[in-house]
Amino acid sequence: MEETYKPKFEWRFLGPGFWPVWITVGLLWILTFTPGVVRQRIAKWLARWVLSHHRKRRHIVDTNLAMCFPDKSDKARHIMARRFFEYGAMALLDYGLLWFAGARRLNRRIVLQGIEHIETPYLSDRRIILLSCHTPGLEFGALAITRRYPTVGLIKPARNPLFEWLVSRGRTRFNSRLIERGAGLRHVVRAIRKKNLFYYLPDEDPRQKQQTTFLPFFGTQTAALTTLGRLANMTHAVIVPCITHFNRNKDRYEVKCYPALEHFPTGDDIADARTMNLVLEQMIRDAPEQYMWSFRLFQTRPENAKAPY
Repeated sequence: MEETYKPKFEWRFLGPGFWPVWITVGLLWILTFTPGVVRQRIAKWLARWVLSHHRKRRHIVDTNLAMCFPDKSDKARHIMARRFFEYGAMALLDYGLLWFAGARRLNRRIVLQGIEHIETPYLSDRRIILLSCHTPGLEFGALAITRRYPTVGLIKPARNPLFEWLVSRGRTRFNSRLIERGAGLRHVVRAIRKKNLFYYLPDEDPRQKQQTTFLPFFGTQTAALTTLGRLANMTHAVIVPCITHFNRNKDRYEVKCYPALEHFPTGDDIADARTMNLVLEQMIRDAPEQYMWSFRLFQTRPENAKAPY
């Protein structure tokens, strides 16, 4: 049995200490019924508020954009930062969909594109690893895929137990299971071999030296995990890249799946990690303002150099 992570509802969640969370949940659910233009206006207001009051977070975003897009002007990068916060706020306002929306509303608000790149290998009894990265719309894309295929993903528990229960409930209410980070790779391997699609997100700074190497990511040497090639080899899985973006004009989340990587793995873990970074970068460049620039992407530096944050 895999060490499935699934927090249980606790009666203490109904106590006064958790009422602010329940009020927030109720407001988010109500907002999902408002017109898209209303939610987008609210998101713009929230983005301006964050830009003005969360200087630390804004500094991280500005630093990442300056390192990844040195050819762009300060004004262009400022626009990218503002739009990033807008998309983040937009996703937050839609979280009620993840927790409560039925199939009809989900079909209208989340669209899968290129699903044949998953369907073909799946029907051929191939094991599949979905190579993705963090975007504000990530949870929506994952939900759309778990509605169609058995899926397994990793999770890092949140500090607030009620919020953690809500998030886990949203991620697993269809056909998905979660494994806590740190539980061990063998549980992931076992799940993939049982034909669960594995949602793999390797774009956070690993904060470790083991199983990492420094490779280019948007022109900057970045600590990259070398796990993907070995994982694909152990499970005989194909790697299907996918990413989720929000379409403002159509007020929906679009999950774009790409053809499976060819000649992968190669047997060279570093070469495979280089390919992984290149694929991630290509997907991100399609809508760079929707990538998770608020992460400390370059925290771990070569030769123990000081982090830029």
